[in-house]
Amino acid sequence: MRKLLMIGVLALMLITGLVSSGQRVSGQAATVSPQTPASGPAGEIQGPDVPDALTSFNVSNPYCYQPDPAVDQCSVNFRFIQATDNQTSAPYMTWLAITISGKKRFNATAFFEGAITYSYDMIPGGMKVPCGAPNAGGAGSAFGNVYGVTIQPLDSSRNPMSTDIANVTCPAFAP
Repeated sequence: MRKLLMIGVLALMLITGLVSSGQRVSGQAATVSPQTPASGPAGEIQGPDVPDALTSFNVSNPYCYQPDPAVDQCSVNFRFIQATDNQTSAPYMTWLAITISGKKRFNATAFFEGAITYSYDMIPGGMKVPCGAPNAGGAGSAFGNVYGVTIQPLDSSRNPMSTDIANVTCPAFAP
């Protein structure tokens, strides 16, 4: 008899625990999420209603340098580029393209990843361009050519998801 009473008490405690945890779960499910996404660090969009698109796109300024002053060859590079996609549904970010004055110079691919990161050491010598004669780009006698640089994260159909455009001025080649 005593065993039956203990089993009954334990069963009652188990049922009471299950019922109260079920109420707690259903109470939590009733909470309402914010309707407008909050902007987080580095411009990242956060929240449950984030669109299926690019959530972060950070680019350092491009720079141009002349490794050998005796040669009319400069290098354009970036310290870093990072593009992040939320990867919940299409369109997915699959490419990162760098174009200098209309010519594609670098293409990175993501394969089932939510981010593409470029670092300056991925192209150790940078992307080669002619430095140009003094004042060739109209920026003064100390400078040569001026190049338009475009960075674009692309979806799987190669459509741009965002665009960052900058001009970079190279030092002049003075033989």
